[in-house]
Amino acid sequence: MTPANARTEAIRHNHEELLDLCGQLETIADSLPFELDHELCREVADRIVPVLTRTQTVEELVLYPFLEESAGSCFSAMTIDRLKGEHMCDRIAAEEVALTLEAVLDNRCGLTFETVGYMLRGFFECLRRHVAAERSLIEMFGTPDSVM
Repeated sequence: MTPANARTEAIRHNHEELLDLCGQLETIADSLPFELDHELCREVADRIVPVLTRTQTVEELVLYPFLEESAGSCFSAMTIDRLKGEHMCDRIAAEEVALTLEAVLDNRCGLTFETVGYMLRGFFECLRRHVAAERSLIEMFGTPDSVM
């Protein structure tokens, strides 16, 4: 596997891992307050920030520079800028989600379960939309290894 192929595979793998975490967050949100899977909640709390950080790092170093070179219109350039801007907000939200899940597990969360459910849903819906937008751009422009 060439380095470019490895980078593209990392992007795909990271997207799948993020979408898997979104599914787990949805399961947690659906289970509140009575059927909370404590093991799943702990796993997601521990993984969400590292997985998101790894994904965003690869995107910022590999995917976005390639897409910026390939962007053929003002609209695609603006879309890429918006996605880049979402990364900081997503990182902050991921940290908040992790802390909230830990607080729920430790019975020290000051939020209602309804509020926690809304928070989780808002977060995973944003992540799903973000991944879908990136995948659309990849379909439009290809990947870094598709032009090498």
